[in-house]
Amino acid sequence: MAIDMYQEVRISGELPGGGRDSVTIRVASIVPFLVMKGMALEGRLKEKDSWDIYYCLKNYPGGLDALVESFRPYLDHRLIKEGLHLIGENFASEKDVGPKFIADFEEISDPEERELVQRDAYERVNYILSRLGIV
Repeated sequence: MAIDMYQEVRISGELPGGGRDSVTIRVASIVPFLVMKGMALEGRLKEKDSWDIYYCLKNYPGGLDALVESFRPYLDHRLIKEGLHLIGENFASEKDVGPKFIADFEEISDPEERELVQRDAYERVNYILSRLGIV
C-alpha cells in the first residue's frame, strides 16, 4: 500500500560539507501510514504508535472530515479495513491502551490533563471510525 499510495515531498537544506541541495522523495500517504500504525498496535505495543495516530488526527490538513474523505475510496481494501479495526480495538474507550499510551508518551502526570487527552484521543478515533462505518 505504501508503495502505491504515496505523496511526493520536496526537502531542501544545507549539506554538512556546505552548499544547499534539494531532493524529492516519496512517502506513504496518510491512509497507508495510519493503517500501518494500526497493524503495529497489534503486535508491538509501543506508545509512539498510538501517539503517531493521535498526532495525525489532530493535525491533518482540513481536519477529521478531510481525513475521513481520504479513506473513503479505499474502504473495500481488506488491509485498510483490518488496520482501522485494530485502531478501533485499541481506542475503544478513553481507558483503553491507545489513549493511555498517548498520555504515557507525552509524560502527562496531572490526572485531569491525562483524562482530557485520553478522552480527546478516543473521541477523535471514534469520530473517524463512525463516519467510515467501521464502529
